[in-house]
Amino acid sequence: MNILTVLVHFEGEGAPVPDAKGFVRSKATGTILDVKNEGLSPEAKIEHVLGQASFDTMVFAQDGQFWEAGRVDFPGIHSHLIVETRHPGRSIDLAGGAAAGSISWTIIGGGGRFEGASGIVTGNFTARSDGRFFDHHLYKIQLPVK
Repeated sequence: MNILTVLVHFEGEGAPVPDAKGFVRSKATGTILDVKNEGLSPEAKIEHVLGQASFDTMVFAQDGQFWEAGRVDFPGIHSHLIVETRHPGRSIDLAGGAAAGSISWTIIGGGGRFEGASGIVTGNFTARSDGRFFDHHLYKIQLPVK
């Protein structure tokens, strides 16, 4: 088993895509809070991923459900992940036009140190009516055995 666990706190903004009803482009930057190597062979360990991360995704929202796909970058190790939802995330409305929700993405690929990666990402968020959001992601990244 070659699993890397990464916890990230993101802050970002979503903006509707012009002339594409239901589509939102979501961009965020974040701080990597923790990294754990689980069963990684010594040559596969990633020690210096702490620092910043960012993502740029496209979201389709409809009736309290949403689907999302895009890229998550880890510039400190010159690496990225490609993610997509296979099942819709869900959100609920809160007071004042805010919302909260959760989603799971499947890791479908990557580059740099994450070449050949797979796995899952879970996230939960709160969003304000102005499009700003606060998001926590927990990555379980399965790295290929070398």
